[in-house]
Amino acid sequence: MCRLFGLIANKPVDVRYSFYLSPHKFEDLSKDNPHGWGIAWLTDKGWGLFKEPIPLHKSSRARNLIEKQVRGRIIISHVRKASDGSPSFGNTHPWQYRGWVFAHNGKIGNRRDRDVLLGLLEDEHRENLEGETDSELFFHLIVQEVFRAGDPVRGIQSAVRKILDKDIYFSSLNFVASDGKRLYALRCFTRKPYRYTLYYIERPITDDFWGLSDATKQLIETKLRTGERAIVVASEKISDEKCWREIPNGRLLVIDSDLKPQLREIKRKCASE
Repeated sequence: MCRLFGLIANKPVDVRYSFYLSPHKFEDLSKDNPHGWGIAWLTDKGWGLFKEPIPLHKSSRARNLIEKQVRGRIIISHVRKASDGSPSFGNTHPWQYRGWVFAHNGKIGNRRDRDVLLGLLEDEHRENLEGETDSELFFHLIVQEVFRAGDPVRGIQSAVRKILDKDIYFSSLNFVASDGKRLYALRCFTRKPYRYTLYYIERPITDDFWGLSDATKQLIETKLRTGERAIVVASEKISDEKCWREIPNGRLLVIDSDLKPQLREIKRKCASE
């Protein structure tokens, strides 16, 4: 099991609060997900990307990077618990390819299923694999189908449908991804809904500060003062705010630059609730 984090905002922001100041900070999740971490952030010059095949909480570079360099309108991060592929740079999420960034939580397939999934990819995508994980195969299938369809949502739906039609086993297809324009978050699991969770929150809230930590109150006050608006997606409710919403199983959350979240249904249900 891995943990996901994604953010889209109306202006470049940092994630210092979410990683190091929140009551349920993202850094702490790496203690149970110790096989690598990575972060991608969108700048005016394109995507910045940094990842290491070590735990986030043990990284000597992470805090300085996140506090001083990572600032973007879209940010995606991941802490990994390996289920397929040893800890290595190529197996560490997120991946970047053809303008897309992607991070996944879940296991897809056994050896037979992996070969079937690989067989769904065109040569271009096979040749550009960095590692040996099922997650990266899924990413390339999504990018392939997006460019075939000419539309991100239809492409994501097509990739999921191919996995379902081929009867490829998966525990979860949960992911957070971006094409540099929108943030996408899919929740699609077949078992253990308590494990494959995915939530989102719209910030800032404007009332009901009761019971919030001082760090959370300070974050909200800063956003209200500076006019920052953002939507955060995460596997866990990483703050003590009450307005986190759960993404239903089989739904794709799509957030455009207007920061109006839309839930889109995947063509076939992932599992019975």
